[in-house]
Amino acid sequence: MTDIILLTLLFYFIQIPIPMIIGLTKGISISYYFSARDDAVKIPVLSERVIRATNNLRESLFIFIPLSILSIIFDIDITMAASVWLVARAIYLALYYLGANLIRTIVWGISIICLIDMGIRIFKHAI
Repeated sequence: MTDIILLTLLFYFIQIPIPMIIGLTKGISISYYFSARDDAVKIPVLSERVIRATNNLRESLFIFIPLSILSIIFDIDITMAASVWLVARAIYLALYYLGANLIRTIVWGISIICLIDMGIRIFKHAI
């Protein structure tokens, strides 16, 4: 389970600079990213999508990480649900980037089902 947590954190840290990289390829100067960003700059649509996907991942991490740590503490095997969650999050990012709305929502639902499954397994052990 520890490896999945570390891969999840790696995925998060890889995802953070993607909007900046997209912006650089779309004409935003690197000096903008090193500034206080007081002046408004037109952010590329693709960057905005990745930012929204990253924000969504960040919200989900507040559930995933505690459940993962609890599974280690209580020695509960939730590896499959956690793995599917991580793969779903990666697919979600790609689909958000591509603008595939319906399938993206379905993949998001799968990731939520994985979190619920993880929570139920831990809850069953706790009672």
